[in-house]
Amino acid sequence: MPKIVVLGAGIGGISMAYELRTTLGRQADIVVVSESEWFHFVPSNPWVALQWRKPEDIKVHLPEVLAKLGIGFDAAGAKRVLPVENTLELNDGRRLSYDYLVIATGPALAFDEIPGLGPDANSLSICHVDHAGKAADRWERFCQDPGPIVVGAVQGASCFGPAYEFALMVSPTPPSPISAISGWAVSVTPRACSSRCCAITTSSG
Repeated sequence: MPKIVVLGAGIGGISMAYELRTTLGRQADIVVVSESEWFHFVPSNPWVALQWRKPEDIKVHLPEVLAKLGIGFDAAGAKRVLPVENTLELNDGRRLSYDYLVIATGPALAFDEIPGLGPDANSLSICHVDHAGKAADRWERFCQDPGPIVVGAVQGASCFGPAYEFALMVSPTPPSPISAISGWAVSVTPRACSSRCCAITTSSG
């Protein structure tokens, strides 16, 4: 029986694992490798930042869910791929062999490439559910004294969608297309805050 390892447990990795099980049935041994036991539904991060959802509402505990489909799971995470040996070296030193490897690790956030950027510095983020949770706290404080808010994606960002979505969610006036070059300055009124609760947010990746 061939062994298929899916590296990554985000939307790409979990979707692939499900598709493989549906297509191949029980004719293959499927294992998902990730650094966390939790799947986050990333498209809902803006909702978490605006307090329309709680972080726990968009998180799924993977071991028990995948076990129901007969899909293995390892949360050690991968340190390196050894393609000549058809092996993954895991972060805990173990090695996991495979016949086929699917790499679905997703984006690597690069806040450190711009001084002052990121949730540990001078801007907030909705790139990760934990970031969105912190943004929700700031949004609540912002709603007490609304004003201009900057929403954007930095140079070289691979995904502008979340920034557009967030800007549209907090503002009744859509930003112009030219704003894709940098960011948007949005004026949020007290009325908007009372109906949809904000953060100064920046996404990078």
